[in-house]
Amino acid sequence: MIILACDHAGFEYCARLMKYFDTNKMKYKYMGPEKLNVDDDYPDFMIPATKEVLANKNNVGIFVCGSGIGANIVANREKGIRAVCANNIDAAYWARHDDNANVLTMGARFITYRRMLTIIETFFNTKFEGGRHLRRIKKY
Repeated sequence: MIILACDHAGFEYCARLMKYFDTNKMKYKYMGPEKLNVDDDYPDFMIPATKEVLANKNNVGIFVCGSGIGANIVANREKGIRAVCANNIDAAYWARHDDNANVLTMGARFITYRRMLTIIETFFNTKFEGGRHLRRIKKY
């Protein structure tokens, strides 16, 4: 399942992502704000969403904040999370291929919605290579 979370900066993109997921019959759980509040704080949404990603090994997170960086920092505090801030396709690809990332964070202020969809599709469609990369992951 996709665990989708955002703060105020990612609110509009997440609303559009939910429609996209619904249209494509993709299972997700939204854990962001119910209404836009420019004074909200990203950790209030990212911390519970990170715990939800960890609740099932098949869960993946899509977290959107202003830069993608704050959400990434929060997510990576939890053991078992391998979050990547990928505001481009290459970062999303390599994060999955080499590092088996389970959380993708992105910055709504840095990319267009169309670019975000391309990054998400790359993230979902890239398979983990395993091998020496798995050995490395097991070290942390």
